Amino acid sequence: MDVAEAYKFLKLDEYASVEDVSASFRRLLKEYHPDRNGDRGEWSHRMTVLLTEAYAAVTAHLRTEPDQPMPERDEPTREDRDAGYSVTMQMRIAELYDGLLDQVFAYYTNGMDNIYLRQEGTMRYRFRTTVRQTAVLIDALRETQEWPGSSLQYRQLTAIHDFAAAFYENMLIKPKEHQIYSGEEQKAVRLYRQGSDALDQAIREGLLETRLERGRVSPGGRNTAERAFLLVLANFPASAYIPETLIKMYLFRSFTALCTFLEAAA
Repeated sequence: MDVAEAYKFLKLDEYASVEDVSASFRRLLKEYHPDRNGDRGEWSHRMTVLLTEAYAAVTAHLRTEPDQPMPERDEPTREDRDAGYSVTMQMRIAELYDGLLDQVFAYYTNGMDNIYLRQEGTMRYRFRTTVRQTAVLIDALRETQEWPGSSLQYRQLTAIHDFAAAFYENMLIKPKEHQIYSGEEQKAVRLYRQGSDALDQAIREGLLETRLERGRVSPGGRNTAERAFLLVLANFPASAYIPETLIKMYLFRSFTALCTFLEAAA
C-alpha cells in the first residue's frame, strides 16, 4: 500500500497531522473490530490488516518527510492559543495526571490486567468503575487542550491524553473463549502474551513504581513488548489476535511517547 492509498484508507488528506492519523486509526480500529462485526469475521480481519498497513505507511511517511505546508484555516490553531506558560493550566494538568495514575494503580493492584478475572463479582464492579472514571479523565484532558497555555504544556497534555486514550482501549479488550491453540496460532498467542506481560510490567514500573535507571525509565520491558507485537503483526497476519495486538501497539507507542516526555522533563 503506497502513501496516497494509505491516506485514503484512513480517510485523511495529505495535510493530516500525527494527531489526526492517531485519531483516525483509533476510530477505524473500533469500526473494524471483530466484536462489532460478529457476522462479518473475514471482512473484519481483512480491514484490520489493511488498517495496520495504512497506519504504518502514513506514520513512516510523517517521520521521514519534511513538514508539509498547511492550508489556510479560519478556525484558531493551537499556535493562536499559545499565550505562554499558565500556572492555572499546569495545576489542572497535574490534577488530571494524578487522577489517571490513580486509575492505572487501581487497574493493576486489583488484578484487572487479568482479562478473565475481571468478568464477575466485585472485580467486575471495580473494573467498570475504573473504565468509567478513565473515560471522564480523557474528556477532561481533551477539554483542557483548549485552554491557553504554552507549547510545552500542550505537548505534555497531548502525551498524557494519548496514553490515557490508549490505556482505555486496552482495558476494553474482551477475553476470548478458552481453547487449545496449535501451530502458527500457538506461536502468535505466545508472542502476544509475552508482549502484553512485558508492557504491563513496563507501565507498572515506569509510572507507578518510578524505577529509574541512570535517571531514565528503563526501556527493557518496552523493547521486549515492541519486538513481540511486531513479530505477531509481521509473521502471523491471519492470527485471531491481530486486533488485540494493534491495540497493544497503540498503547506501547503512547506509553513510549509519555516516557520520552517525562524523561526530558526530569
